[in-house]
Amino acid sequence: MCSSVLGSTLPQHMLQLLQPGPKLNFGVAVEFAWCLHYITCSQVNNALLITHGALSTLGLLLLDLAGAVQRTEDAGLELLACPVLRCLSNLLTEAAVGAVGEQMQLRDERVVAALFILLQFFLQKQPSLLPEGLWLLNNLTANSPSFCTSLLSLDLIEPLLQLLPVSNVVSLLVLTVLCNVAEKGPAYCQHLWPGPLLCSLLGTLAFSDTEVVGQSLELLQLLFLYRPEAAQAFLQQSGLQALERHEKEAQLQDRVHALQQTALHS
Repeated sequence: MCSSVLGSTLPQHMLQLLQPGPKLNFGVAVEFAWCLHYITCSQVNNALLITHGALSTLGLLLLDLAGAVQRTEDAGLELLACPVLRCLSNLLTEAAVGAVGEQMQLRDERVVAALFILLQFFLQKQPSLLPEGLWLLNNLTANSPSFCTSLLSLDLIEPLLQLLPVSNVVSLLVLTVLCNVAEKGPAYCQHLWPGPLLCSLLGTLAFSDTEVVGQSLELLQLLFLYRPEAAQAFLQQSGLQALERHEKEAQLQDRVHALQQTALHS
């Protein structure tokens, strides 16, 4: 079914109807954004949608939505934001790493700034949609140093850390995005420490969720690898004691031991 739809002119018409501007019909846009979401989920030929300009259209719509939430208190905007975020996330798994910014035809900073405006909107109005925005941020930063640079240049690490207490799912995604940044190397980790990150990670080590703790351990390993001074601060802030509570957990004990050794020998 999806292959026949993609072989028709329907996707181009959908994208035309999703073009932001005064002629955009909100109700129609919601319906077609969800249709596009189901098509991208099928993964039949997302590359074709990208060649039709789907990333550019949806990226512009993302910016338009970010502007709209700043102008109005209308909570109905999340009805369109959700499928747009999901479509972008699905398409980014297909897009060539180096070409994402070019295909979206937008500066990385604008995309990241718009996404954070929506994250703040979701935090206030619809927290259940935070994972949608964070999953897109994960896909943007996973293989793109330029999007990681945008995150740092816009001073968005602290606002990201403020989302950690929302839920385990949100915490896991936040930590995954931070790992994406940290793994880019020493120049990126210089922006992560000194700063509030270490204190936040000592907090997430107290979580009972194994996945959240595991992602915290991975982030700490990257941080200590590229910023050995952070390991000394970790020890001074009772980091070893924070690790001890997870020493006997089967899924974590190897990583806990490895991090203990890294911290002690940095």
